[in-house]
Amino acid sequence: MFLASLLSASLLFQSYKYPVLPSSGNKLEAFVPKGWHVHEKAEGDLNKDNLPDFAAVIEADKPVKSLKETDNDQQPRILLVAFKQTNGSYKLAIQSNESIMLSNEGGVFGDPWEGLSVERGTLLVRFYGGSSSRWGYAYRWRFQDNDWFLIGATYTASSTHDGSYEKYDFNLITGATEISKGAGEDAKGNTPKDKVSKLNIGKKPLLKLKTFKPVQYVIYKDVYL
Repeated sequence: MFLASLLSASLLFQSYKYPVLPSSGNKLEAFVPKGWHVHEKAEGDLNKDNLPDFAAVIEADKPVKSLKETDNDQQPRILLVAFKQTNGSYKLAIQSNESIMLSNEGGVFGDPWEGLSVERGTLLVRFYGGSSSRWGYAYRWRFQDNDWFLIGATYTASSTHDGSYEKYDFNLITGATEISKGAGEDAKGNTPKDKVSKLNIGKKPLLKLKTFKPVQYVIYKDVYL
């Protein structure tokens, strides 16, 4: 249901115009348009110049009509990254208008937002949602060749009914993939050992952060990123 709703949402006409963020500023607030607020911020070196950059998800203060759903008002979100300059100011490195799930896209679980962090020079964005059937997505973005690319991703699915789960961890640079599957307790209260398999799905063109939309791209069998 969640996947179908996201796929159908991408076909809807969008009349909303996202604001164009300033190209530079002295602090995060300088990049936040009027009528928007900071949802979450993370700091760290993202372009290997030993200066602390920042990434942030900002959200509109008020919902708008027909953003992704014709029958449901939604608050737009933007992911931005700004590189710190030697003079102390910041330069906008990326504005991604549709890579962040919105507050009502988490199903019964609520807002799917789970976190934003800088790890090992990459930007990690995480979502989690669902109801009795839970899902999770983690996207790892890296600045290279003067652009932002998805170099790693993890998809998880789990059930609160039987305790089963599946986890797919993709290295999109090499194609290396690890799949873990586990089952809940059996009738005797025993939990079977998790099954872990490794394979290589082959190298594919890396997705760009600028135009990325979550859960729109088939990566392996029926798994979408």
